[in-house]
Amino acid sequence: MIRKILYPTDFSRASELGISAIQELTRIGVHEVTILHVVDLNKIIGPVSGIDIPAVISDYEQDTRENLRIFSELIEKLGFSVTVLEPRTGEPSTVISETADEINADMIVIPSHGRGFISGLLLGSVSEGVVKRSRRPVLVIKLIPSEDGEPRKGFDSIFRRIIAGFDFSESSEKMMKYVLDFAERGNAEMVVIAHVLEKGDRVDEERLEKLENLRREFLKRDISAEVVIERGTPYKEMLRLADEKGATLIAVSSRGEGFVRALLGGTADGIVRRSRIPVFVYKEQS
Repeated sequence: MIRKILYPTDFSRASELGISAIQELTRIGVHEVTILHVVDLNKIIGPVSGIDIPAVISDYEQDTRENLRIFSELIEKLGFSVTVLEPRTGEPSTVISETADEINADMIVIPSHGRGFISGLLLGSVSEGVVKRSRRPVLVIKLIPSEDGEPRKGFDSIFRRIIAGFDFSESSEKMMKYVLDFAERGNAEMVVIAHVLEKGDRVDEERLEKLENLRREFLKRDISAEVVIERGTPYKEMLRLADEKGATLIAVSSRGEGFVRALLGGTADGIVRRSRIPVFVYKEQS
């Protein structure tokens, strides 16, 4: 289902460590990795005047190509087919999203700082911008700091324990196909199908049956699965469930009813920004 990914990098230590998460994606059939670096001129040049801008850009691009070569070699050693794109200039989240469309990537994989990590990196606001702008699925890899402030090395199996938010929309149903594939190929121990009720919401018998049918789809593949229905603030309940269940991945859809309907607003920001584990955001191409 997912074979080709786009991996944007800013060459930071955190971005380098994110490569170890890419290795996990071989489990779900990822074979091709395209590497992209976006040159944000506003951050390179800033408000300084009287400098030789073309020379600055030329030097930066030369360093960028060398860094891209190094990253390419690191990823190739993991067994992937790697394509390195020429550095591109512009607003990073927009360029990343447009490039994913251009190369027909199945998914964008982007590192993001976890709570307490440096917020000024590409790995912060840009990852949130990509989630908002992308028309393709996005996997946000969270990098949680250790005691010395460095992002922790290594990743638990991303697909071991999955919390999947479901709201009965068509988009949410399509997302569940990805979750089923992740769980089966990734040898998941458990999948929690979570529905969050907001004020005034209820679940009738038809919807309860739908949730049970989804659970059975996982059981048919010998994957332990349970249905959980909660009531409260959506992103808080999803994050609480993730902590409670020891989840290694949260999966949500970008369109739908209830809490998923607002994914590109406060709820999405709440999950992507506050989660301490990777977040898969299913996006439908419009």
